[in-house]
Amino acid sequence: MPPSLSRHHTEWRFLQLTGFILLWLLLSPLFSDRWVMQALIQLMLLNMVFVTLWANPQWQRIKIAVIALWVASVVGSLLAYLPLPAQWQRLGRTAELATLIPVVATCAAGILWFAFRSRRPTVDGLFATVAAYLLIAIAFAQAYLLLLHWDPDSFHLPVPALERSIQSLNVDVIYFSLVTLATVGYGDILPSSDLARTLAVIEAVVGQFYIAVLVAVFVGMYASRPQGSPEE
Repeated sequence: MPPSLSRHHTEWRFLQLTGFILLWLLLSPLFSDRWVMQALIQLMLLNMVFVTLWANPQWQRIKIAVIALWVASVVGSLLAYLPLPAQWQRLGRTAELATLIPVVATCAAGILWFAFRSRRPTVDGLFATVAAYLLIAIAFAQAYLLLLHWDPDSFHLPVPALERSIQSLNVDVIYFSLVTLATVGYGDILPSSDLARTLAVIEAVVGQFYIAVLVAVFVGMYASRPQGSPEE
């Protein structure tokens, strides 16, 4: 690939990732077929892992761990959705969620590391921070799903968890996670158990801390740029 073309793709990799995540968030409530939902989720995860590792080529050992955990999540999702005995499906669902949490969290950290180590603000760095913000919400959503999987009463939902499909619960927890991270707190979904409340508080603190640090870092980048330097 010519250097100019390679650089062009590099500059827009986090824009396409952010767009893909937003598209997934928009489309996920529209599909009721569980296999279509799983296909969309796995495509989003594959995109996320690929872009994160591309932006952090020095991650040799971490790369192996991230890929291994992602493969484990795929195996777990297959066990959860295939017509197997209930205990195998329950085990598969637990394995899927438990492995997705560190995968998404590690990718969010890697994307932030890429954005913060830049010496000056770029379009790619800006969209990297947006993608990382969305991935933090998705990581907490997986933790909430894991809680609901083992304790359906851990959250007060408009419709009880046992009466909701997995697809509907996915939509519920993503919504709750995003409004908690943004500290909007509409109150239509409430954490009931102590662990659920603790996670919600941690996510709200992370959301506020994220915005404060993000603004400080980007202000510092602009302030340190020499006068008259060309815009990216």
